[in-house]
Amino acid sequence: MGFPLRFLSSLSLCLLALLLHRATVTSGCFSMEREALLDFKAGIHDTYNRLSSWVGQDCCAWEGVICGATTGHVVMLDLRNTNIYDWKLRGERMNSSLLALSHLERLDLSFNDFSGIRIPEFIGSFKKLRYLNLSSTNFMGGIPARLGNLSSLHVLDLSDALHFTSHVDNLHWLSHLTSLKHLDLSGLNLTDVPDWFSSVNMLPSLQVLSMSSVGLDTIPASVVHINFTSSLTVLDLSYNHFDSTLPKWLGNITSLTHLDLFYSGFYGVIPDAIGDLGSLTFLDLGDNQLEGTVPRSMVDLRRLKELHMQGNRLTGNLSDLLEQMTNLIILDLQSNLFNGSMPSSVGKFSNLTELNLAGNSVGGVLSEVHFENLTRLRLLDLSGNPITISIGQSWVPPFQLRYVDLTKCQLGPQFPEWLQFQTQIEKLYLADCKIAGTMPAWLWNISSSTITALDLSNNQIGGKLPSSLKFTKLVILYLDSNRFEGPLPTMLPSTLDTLFLSNNSFTGQLPIWPDVQSVALSDNMLDGGLSSSICQWTGGLEYLDLSNNKLLGEIPYCLGKSLQNLYILNLGKNHFSGEIPHTIGFLSGLWHLQLKNNSFSGELPLSLKNCIGLRFLDLAQNNFVGSITPWIGDNLQQLVVLRLRSNMFSGVIPWQLARFEKLQILDLANNNFSGSIPHNIGNLSTMRSTSQYNDFCYDELDVFTKGQDLYYLKCSIKLMKSMDLSNNSLTGEIPKGIGDLAGLKNLNLSRNYLQGKIPWEIGGMKSLESLDLSINDLSGSIPESLSVLYSLSYLNLSYNNLSGRIPTGRQLQTLNDPSIYMGNADLCGPPTSKSCFDNKTTQIDIQEHEKEISDWLWFYISLVLGFVMGFWIFFGILFLKDAWRHAYFHFIDDVYDWVWVQ
Repeated sequence: MGFPLRFLSSLSLCLLALLLHRATVTSGCFSMEREALLDFKAGIHDTYNRLSSWVGQDCCAWEGVICGATTGHVVMLDLRNTNIYDWKLRGERMNSSLLALSHLERLDLSFNDFSGIRIPEFIGSFKKLRYLNLSSTNFMGGIPARLGNLSSLHVLDLSDALHFTSHVDNLHWLSHLTSLKHLDLSGLNLTDVPDWFSSVNMLPSLQVLSMSSVGLDTIPASVVHINFTSSLTVLDLSYNHFDSTLPKWLGNITSLTHLDLFYSGFYGVIPDAIGDLGSLTFLDLGDNQLEGTVPRSMVDLRRLKELHMQGNRLTGNLSDLLEQMTNLIILDLQSNLFNGSMPSSVGKFSNLTELNLAGNSVGGVLSEVHFENLTRLRLLDLSGNPITISIGQSWVPPFQLRYVDLTKCQLGPQFPEWLQFQTQIEKLYLADCKIAGTMPAWLWNISSSTITALDLSNNQIGGKLPSSLKFTKLVILYLDSNRFEGPLPTMLPSTLDTLFLSNNSFTGQLPIWPDVQSVALSDNMLDGGLSSSICQWTGGLEYLDLSNNKLLGEIPYCLGKSLQNLYILNLGKNHFSGEIPHTIGFLSGLWHLQLKNNSFSGELPLSLKNCIGLRFLDLAQNNFVGSITPWIGDNLQQLVVLRLRSNMFSGVIPWQLARFEKLQILDLANNNFSGSIPHNIGNLSTMRSTSQYNDFCYDELDVFTKGQDLYYLKCSIKLMKSMDLSNNSLTGEIPKGIGDLAGLKNLNLSRNYLQGKIPWEIGGMKSLESLDLSINDLSGSIPESLSVLYSLSYLNLSYNNLSGRIPTGRQLQTLNDPSIYMGNADLCGPPTSKSCFDNKTTQIDIQEHEKEISDWLWFYISLVLGFVMGFWIFFGILFLKDAWRHAYFHFIDDVYDWVWVQ
């Protein structure tokens, strides 16, 4: 009996000790761990008091602190910032006393800001750590190699853990993390780590590898052995710069379920090995440079739920690719070269929620069969394909779409009635679909409930708009290029941001729309003035195009004060008059000012110099007077287009215009400018360059070139560089520096009083397509250098005083119109009928030849006389001056001795 009693007594003591220990844990936490947490708190800025609960003795009750149920030790420190606001903890220091948390298994400091310090070395001493998350913490410096000591680590997330200026030197320490299953290094700078793959390949248990946006530019083409072929399920190498073909060894990682190679610089064909990844549920090869047909092996990827291959140059028929992928939820193949007809098998994809084939060449006819089982479809984008959608007017779709884009598909002529059953549509794009008739009333009913973006532009839809659209939830409304008529709606919803109604037949005056930000009403029949409405548009209007209407009166004084966010203003082709108010200078952010084809008068307001961001200034065909003051060249340095054509400007062309670094259209034609062409005109940087890169776009610009007005639409302005100074009173010679404008395509100096010869340097204008020097007082011969302008397709040298033989170079022989040279009595040779062997022409040629000989003769005479005079002056002095002669020969002896020694 003694032994059992002693055993029970010992057991009772043990139970008592455990109970006492448990009581200690529940009443607080270990003091050493509590002090360590308080030291940590002292080293950070807690602006939003997220750690306000860190008071009292029981640290296990503090926010983010989790203790073990049995031991009472801190096992988890979770301070992840999950608040939608910027409630970050900001690091100043991190005390190593945190090592007192020796039982720590999980540490999460993600989405805070420790930009002032490095990742602490001591983190590598938490032997029991299984989870470490430092993502988006903005630490400075690199990654400490001591993290390789965390042999128990299962999850390591360092995505965006470092400040963008920090580089990672190596990843060798990764090889020690043999238990690692999840590794995320996304957003780090690994450009200095060429052997990244060998380091990662040492992790046999790895299941998730994310290295998105890390600057990788190398990937092995072949690998002898991959450690994680049977474990890796997620591989994300998106947003890198590999500039490589897709490696075939990817097909060996048969455990992959998620493969993301989006925008990583891969090119060439997709290897057949991709079909070996039969477990894939997610595949993204989008926005690379892949080409060719999709391999047949991809039909074996039957578990795919998401397939993204947009933005490549892939070809082939969709039927072969999609036949077996019946589990697809998202299919995105936009912006490729797929062709053929839409396979009817798409109708079997009962799980499909997004179908995006935009920007391909898929054709054929789509009927109800293609949609019969797509009950979950939410996004349908077939835009840019020559598809005919033939669906009965009484058909009721089995789905409820939220996004529809059928731009450039054949839908018309009737408005598709099946859309009235789509009560959840948010964005509806039916531009250029050959729809005619009037807009159905039910469409406005949908708009009142769900539609935020509606585009029906480039159709033949007519009728009138409701007087009020305030009942809708529209943010964007495009109805341009249709047949709408009648007055504009007087009331718009406060949500409406963009309203494009150009190229219709709207009439009446401009309503008061206080909230809209972008308005295009060009090419309508609007009349009246602006003062009664425009000054009440106080909601931040940025874009206003009222061109080609019947608007009249003056620009209201208040426009510059009320619309200070305006960056595009187009009032061209109206009946406006009066002066530009000086308040235009309040539009300091103005990029584009178009006032052409009106009756504006007066001088340019000095306040315009405040619009230093101005890139497009078109005041052509008005009644402006005065001179171009130098401030234009000094202040408006961003100008790309300057058109002052057909006004009454006078004075000289200031040399400051040559300071424009971005100018590519200079049109000062049909004014009263006098004086000479600025001598530094060849300094215009963009016109000197043959590059066509320019980020400037605009809808329409007319340029007089090749004897006619040519209109450049949308972004085609990038292709034109032009200088037109014609029909002024310019005198003097054509500057030789004009030949430096190698990128110029159109040069028109006609109808002036220019004198002298055509400069030989004009042959340097390699891009020139049109050259007009007609109706001037130019003389001398036509330079042979014109014949090397291989792009020249229009030439006019008529009505000058040119003489001699017309050059017969290869390019000039293609311009065989005699009218090019008419009005120059002393020119001869083809294509004119005048022979170069008559007495007068021969005499002119002889005189030209004699003049050239005379010039060369005087050059050589001057050269000989200069040599003789210099020779006798030098040796005459040596002959007469004994001291100079001795010094000279002494110098010669010294030089000879030095050379001999060397």
